[in-house]
Amino acid sequence: MKSVDYLGMTEDAVKAIISNRELQSYDFERAQDLVSIFLGEGNKESAENLGLEMVESKNGYVLVTSEEKFSSEKNTLTIDLECLDFSIVNHSLIVAAVQKTLRFCVKYWGNLNFNNNEYIPPSSSKAIVFPFPMNSGAPYRITLERQPSEKRMSRRFPGKHLLAYRFGTNGGDGTKEEYPSTNFNKSIEILFSHESYQKNKNEEIHLQASFITADLTEEKIDTSSILGFSDPFKKLSSKQLTFIKTVYNEPARIEGPAGSGKTICMVLKILYWLNEVNRQGKKVKFLFIAPSTEMVNNVHYFFEVLSGSVEDYDENLLDQVEIKTLQDVCTEFLKQDIHETELLDEDTFESKNIQLLHLVELVSDEKSTLEEKKGFISPELYKFICDEDEFHIADMLRHEISVVIKGRSDENLDSYKDVKRPSYGLPIQNNNDRSFIFDVFNKYSEILNNLSQFDVDDVAISALSKLDSPIWRRRRKNDGFDAIFIDEVHLFNMNELSLVHYLTKDSSLSPISYAIDLAQALGDIAWNDVDFNNSVGIKNETEEVKLNAVFRSSPLITDLAFSITSHGANIFTNFDNPISEAPYIYIATNLMTNILSTI
Repeated sequence: MKSVDYLGMTEDAVKAIISNRELQSYDFERAQDLVSIFLGEGNKESAENLGLEMVESKNGYVLVTSEEKFSSEKNTLTIDLECLDFSIVNHSLIVAAVQKTLRFCVKYWGNLNFNNNEYIPPSSSKAIVFPFPMNSGAPYRITLERQPSEKRMSRRFPGKHLLAYRFGTNGGDGTKEEYPSTNFNKSIEILFSHESYQKNKNEEIHLQASFITADLTEEKIDTSSILGFSDPFKKLSSKQLTFIKTVYNEPARIEGPAGSGKTICMVLKILYWLNEVNRQGKKVKFLFIAPSTEMVNNVHYFFEVLSGSVEDYDENLLDQVEIKTLQDVCTEFLKQDIHETELLDEDTFESKNIQLLHLVELVSDEKSTLEEKKGFISPELYKFICDEDEFHIADMLRHEISVVIKGRSDENLDSYKDVKRPSYGLPIQNNNDRSFIFDVFNKYSEILNNLSQFDVDDVAISALSKLDSPIWRRRRKNDGFDAIFIDEVHLFNMNELSLVHYLTKDSSLSPISYAIDLAQALGDIAWNDVDFNNSVGIKNETEEVKLNAVFRSSPLITDLAFSITSHGANIFTNFDNPISEAPYIYIATNLMTNILSTI
């Protein structure tokens, strides 16, 4: 429940908030205090948690930094909470809206360039900030007045003063809109009062020093990342810690867009539980599955750096972890049956790319003769092949071959005609369509036969037959793994995932932790939670953690990704777009002008 009518801030307080890493996303606990303050529900304790001082009055409060001294000239921001209500969106979006608004203020005060989400209308004293990607006809906007009470301000309170008074999808009355000034006048009086900067030095609390901060008045911003930090666990959000501390022998899922820290969370979870189990005098055997050889190398590097960053960590514990691609795991079980030269590629990711290229060639051939088959196949399938891009068709065809023809039909046409198909995939309507697709599959198989090579599905299904056998069931207790960690699980199809739960020591448990970004669900187009849980043997409830903040990419890259995923989301009715509400946390060591013009 809102308790105040306005919030005032000095320029130093604004810079302290935008430079604090833990205030960029609602995934961090401290961001909850930020939200409460901007909803008008804050108090001195919540301000202290942000490393700021709160000066309260009857109807509002202002924020200053602990180090600030009184100055007769300063830049300020006032938010009229009687007119502007952030609560119309969820808390994660409130954090994004606040950060975008504060960043605009810093650019305005510093005469820096604006980006395309910030707009100052010509011949107007207004400013408009669009805090979220503009993917709809009525995007959210924040309206600010750049010259509130101009005549009064210039004489009594020198500086650049901003008033934010509108938030929503309504643009109001345009550039000539009247704005309320009562709360602004109250705020500015407190911000320019000597009493607001008189503090008891004995009780002064400098919480800001414990944060990862940056001084935006300097040419460069210098921040430390989790990699190489002396205690990486202290850098994590509460959501990330929830995932890490979930017991390793229980199912756990961490979800988020690219760059939100999923892989590092997986590594830190293994490090955490290796240490905990070691304290109990026990040993475990963990398997970390990555989608490509490149990712395996990256994960090895993460383990090396992060284990060295934890104080007194015994690096010998890493001997209890195997880091492999799933294809590597399979070929170990098939080492008497298959040689590396018989694989499409030793790297799983490249093997799938080669598979796709073979199918693109076949699709191109089929398109050239499709008119001859127009009366044979259904109008839906005919239109799909005619209209769609060859790579898209090949990708859908790869899914059909992997999951339906090989995974469910055992490469048998009669079985394929009768088998239940997934909800999402090629627009197959009748048996003629299935015969047509099966004929394409036979041509694909002929290519592999001529090359004497096997694709990833051949390897996975063959390995599954070795695992689902009396010999492995007898050896499983000793040779299996106590827990399995799967990174980028969306890049695996159901054939590959079906063998994972056979690798554990105990068939009654589901000790599987995995990271997923559904927007990248390329491994299986029909990917869904039910099928996944059935494939990997998860029967009990899964601890789910969803991350929103993007640390890796700049805002421009994230906005581009959002645009692409938004326009492509209508391909699948089960599409989940994690970019739509993802704030980004991006502080690079560039010149201040470049940084502020892109955040």
